[in-house]
Amino acid sequence: MKKNSAKYMSEFSLKLYNICQRIPAFRYFKVILYYVDFFLLLFIRKPKYIDNGKKKILIIYNYAFGDGIIWLCSMKHLRELYAKKDYHITLICQKGLNTLYENEDIFDEVIGYDLTKATYNLKTRYKLYKLLRKTYYDIVLDPIGCAECTTNVFMSRAAVAKNKITILDATLDNYMCPKYIYNRIYTEIFKLNEPGVSLIEFYAFFLRKLGLKKFKVKLEPIRAKKIQKISLPKEYFIIFPSSSTNLKKWPIERYAQIAHRIYKKTKLPILFCGTASDIEAINELKEKTKDIPQFDIVGETSLLEFIYVVKKAKFVVTNDTSTYHIAVTNEIPVAIITGGYTYNRYVEYKFDGNEKYKKPYIIVHKMPCFNCDNKCSKINESDKIWPCLDAITVDYAWKIIEKMIDEL
Repeated sequence: MKKNSAKYMSEFSLKLYNICQRIPAFRYFKVILYYVDFFLLLFIRKPKYIDNGKKKILIIYNYAFGDGIIWLCSMKHLRELYAKKDYHITLICQKGLNTLYENEDIFDEVIGYDLTKATYNLKTRYKLYKLLRKTYYDIVLDPIGCAECTTNVFMSRAAVAKNKITILDATLDNYMCPKYIYNRIYTEIFKLNEPGVSLIEFYAFFLRKLGLKKFKVKLEPIRAKKIQKISLPKEYFIIFPSSSTNLKKWPIERYAQIAHRIYKKTKLPILFCGTASDIEAINELKEKTKDIPQFDIVGETSLLEFIYVVKKAKFVVTNDTSTYHIAVTNEIPVAIITGGYTYNRYVEYKFDGNEKYKKPYIIVHKMPCFNCDNKCSKINESDKIWPCLDAITVDYAWKIIEKMIDEL
């Protein structure tokens, strides 16, 4: 049986995500869910507080795989604040990603739930809130933040706790979550006033505000699980052409040209890996690179085995995906082909002390509108990908990838 053939996001969830990416105004309509939840919560009884000797913490983290890789760089130090003998920590995350967090000695309990489905399916949403209200917590931690009406904000509202703590990027031009909503939900909000902070530093700021004042984030390798039943080539490179949304997907034809140039220079085989959601893009690339030695293990690995495969690669070329973050945090040579939509936050990896680590090779066409947070003012209805991404030529990408190979 294929271990990782299932998608952790449904097709419908991905369609909604793509619509919100193309038409950012739709993201404002999520505020309606605040009022929908008012009626759902009327039918769910609040729990009573039970003192069992340990304080109870609930952490809400509904972000995707790549975000979680970055988040763990800070969360691996959480127990320096909340010792196991004094605190019972529960994490609720997207179903399918729970094995990533269970693999770390941080959380006492990890709950995987279909949080993407809970955004649009009221029955799933109601069951989620019943689950959240089984326990009266001492602290709810929301490290994602309340700048937008995302699922974590509504989950924080549904949960019952003495204290609810989150973070707010005060440098944003506007908030998609009204002030009156987040002020009613959270008892404490840490405001970040420094613009252009990378996501790894964003999470570190949250940890410092919680009390670990001298904490300095570093790249933390992820524990991986060695593949037992699949024979990997001794050396290989990975091209990962898939992405969470089609707008972030550099054309497959260009990836194919890059693959041929890589093989001509290195004679290394290409290895294809990923999950069911990546199959379409990978199959298209396979078809265009049939003359290159190939190994295909798509859908054959667990989440932790997938990390192992990336860690063993000679180098990686990828879209803006989780593969990039796995490679960066494990210091695997990686070239990312990306636009500038969330450049500072997700791509640069700027943090105090980052000069000690292997740098990623960033392939990007710089434009004045960078860091638009996926609110592109230049995209036309006929555009299939972000204009800043489409502007990257094969020759320009190859110039940087060749430099990476030469510096191996």
